[in-house]
Amino acid sequence: MKFLSLFALSLPLVAFAQPQINIQAPDVQSLWDRAAWHEAETGKTYIGEIIEADVDFFQAATSTELPDGGMQWQLDLRIPGAPALAVYFDAFHLPVGSELTFSSPEGAFPAVYQDALVDASENNEHGLFVSGEVPGEVVRMTYREAPGTIGQPQLHVNGLGYFIRYLWLPEAFDLVGDGGDRGSDFCEVDVNCPEGADWVCQRDAVVRLRVSMGGGIFYCSGSMVNNTARDCRQLLLSSFHCADNMSDSDWALMKVRYNYEYLECGGTISLNSHDRTGVIFLTSSDDMVGSNITGSDFLLVEVEDPIFESWTPYLAGWDATGIPAQEGVGIHHPSGDRKKISTTFDPVSSSSAYAPGAHWRVSWDATETNHGVTEGGSSGSPLFDQNKRIIGTLTGGSSFCTSPSSPDYYGKLSYHWDGPNPIPAAEKLQAFLDPAGTGEEVLDGTYIGDGTSCEPEDFCTALSVENTLLTSTAWQLYPNPATDVVRIQWPAQLHVVELRIYDAQGRRVDVLSHANGINEFSVSGWPSGLYYVTARSASGASGTQSLQVR
Repeated sequence: MKFLSLFALSLPLVAFAQPQINIQAPDVQSLWDRAAWHEAETGKTYIGEIIEADVDFFQAATSTELPDGGMQWQLDLRIPGAPALAVYFDAFHLPVGSELTFSSPEGAFPAVYQDALVDASENNEHGLFVSGEVPGEVVRMTYREAPGTIGQPQLHVNGLGYFIRYLWLPEAFDLVGDGGDRGSDFCEVDVNCPEGADWVCQRDAVVRLRVSMGGGIFYCSGSMVNNTARDCRQLLLSSFHCADNMSDSDWALMKVRYNYEYLECGGTISLNSHDRTGVIFLTSSDDMVGSNITGSDFLLVEVEDPIFESWTPYLAGWDATGIPAQEGVGIHHPSGDRKKISTTFDPVSSSSAYAPGAHWRVSWDATETNHGVTEGGSSGSPLFDQNKRIIGTLTGGSSFCTSPSSPDYYGKLSYHWDGPNPIPAAEKLQAFLDPAGTGEEVLDGTYIGDGTSCEPEDFCTALSVENTLLTSTAWQLYPNPATDVVRIQWPAQLHVVELRIYDAQGRRVDVLSHANGINEFSVSGWPSGLYYVTARSASGASGTQSLQVR
């Protein structure tokens, strides 16, 4: 795309003069045509395009000395008519003591939208980074340095992600219209509905992937998995067709989102999600011939940067024996939406839909809440058997809310393991999930915890009980609404170690650690409005209550 080096003296959406760089908008209809082609031909869920740019942030931004003696630089980037934008960097480095934010400008929406703060923890040797999605046609970059910051920052923008659909932003910021209601199709079942009560650990293993590939932006799903070395390695299993045309730099731009789920069944609030940017390619089935899959369609990568214990990352167990599940669930991110669960009460069967004996055939059943299915964006997600171990990864299928019993097809983990995919033995999944050469074909999962040991653990039943308590009204905040002190009533069975408090925009207001025994906190002086209080137990269960402050 043509890059226009223009500086605007004023912005229609900004109340004061602000330097702005304008980039030519794409032909939006061509992007929609591309989305339709991918759905029909490749099975990929296309959501946007990377528009080329060439911006040295520090040359273009204005600088201001802050009252504390620090410095601030600010610049707006604009693509006319964009529903949302993300910023791509080919030279990225933040010194310790600095921070970078991406937000909407004042006046663009009823409130300013700000993506998660970025700091030096995102630095990597490759110097690549991509932001989250910011709604609207203008994204404001703000870089701040504390007094005495040592080191030279680098921020060179080489592209802007232009999104056309499946943004799932809060309704006030939703400019595409597909996120103002539930999000994905009407029959989907939130993972925190009753159907998910026994699958809390497995829920915490499933992640959403935002894939940047060949200039396009796509959604898929995946899951963190354990390995026989029990070394807490951050391995992520998905499907090869999600990332079959990646360049070396594209892997560094994959965004992995954890905990992206509604806090309650049929909910509208999801505050606790976290992103890691960048993965390291390890192996794949390498079985795409044109748009045809000729094997079991798997991908294994390693998440590049540390995943924090507070994100409750679970490394799922797996079964590579090839024994069919008698029943099970799929947990996934349909159309990139919050996490959903689909359930089968019947045995899965072997299928040659893609390659002889390479896939499991699954048909979903109606459950208490609805009749969960899969959608675009669910690709790569795990199929768990009745023993709560992964036995397959989603390639495709024909289940829809209008035909919920039509089958889906999951590449067999046993075929990934040592089956006849067109790769050498050293690249088969067995070499990576059994690096110790133990010969184990069945392994249970574990939470990463402090990252020192990931021996399989058997406490998921107790965890599901705590999760049920925390996502119910068994714990309460009172008075609610509150003006001064808020008291908490806990069930006796709970051991709560942390409280996190967020405002209505999802910005963290306060964190109380080791909260067991803390039965109250003060909101005196807080701005009036809606807040959310998230409690986390020692075993990793979490739940959220709303709080109105007057």
